[in-house]
Amino acid sequence: MWRRILKNKIFPAFVVCAAVLALWAQPSLSAVSSGGIVAVDAGHGGYDDGIVYNSRSGVQIKEKDVSLKISQAVISALRAKGMGAFAVRPVDRYMDISQRARGAQAKSPGLFLSIHLSSTGAFNVYVTSIPQDQGDLRRFYLYSKRQRPYIEKSRAFALTLEQSIKQAFPNVNVSYTEIPLPLLNEIGAPAVLLECPSPAYFNYKDTAVPGLIAQAVANAVMDFNAKN
Repeated sequence: MWRRILKNKIFPAFVVCAAVLALWAQPSLSAVSSGGIVAVDAGHGGYDDGIVYNSRSGVQIKEKDVSLKISQAVISALRAKGMGAFAVRPVDRYMDISQRARGAQAKSPGLFLSIHLSSTGAFNVYVTSIPQDQGDLRRFYLYSKRQRPYIEKSRAFALTLEQSIKQAFPNVNVSYTEIPLPLLNEIGAPAVLLECPSPAYFNYKDTAVPGLIAQAVANAVMDFNAKN
């Protein structure tokens, strides 16, 4: 086949057609925001249940399942707004910090969000903390260099997310905290960890609840990208 193509001198046309078909098969770039794709990480998984809540009716609710449900809703909400998004943990399986970081970094995301549950009725937004003292050797030995260039944008995204959640849930407390978080340290993009209220306070069996959280997150991503 290749000899006949070369003999008849139709190779250039063949290449052009193949290239056109390959481009046609790719997702439309216009459907993805200039902010890049968002990596959405569902906390825990597999044998790591995370927080386990036992309801009064005897139903056991595991953090790993709720975080996965919320992450799926977030990805759907982002895609509905034209954003590219993917799941770092798409199914119920255990992933350690290194696996999550590698899975996220493999697609060079523009933003990274890890979703967990709180043991309280509040939302908690976390950014990793990096020592500012130039003489503090922990800056070199205890913290990955990946997150350091993005820390200011991580803070900006976290504050935007905090405001968006407050608007969506005006009667729920929302806190912002900076603490050393190994997973966020390993991400080379603006990175935030979000804890959602405990199942003792939110009914996650109601699909509207993950949907409301997802919309708040998607709105925050859009606002952040518009300003950065």
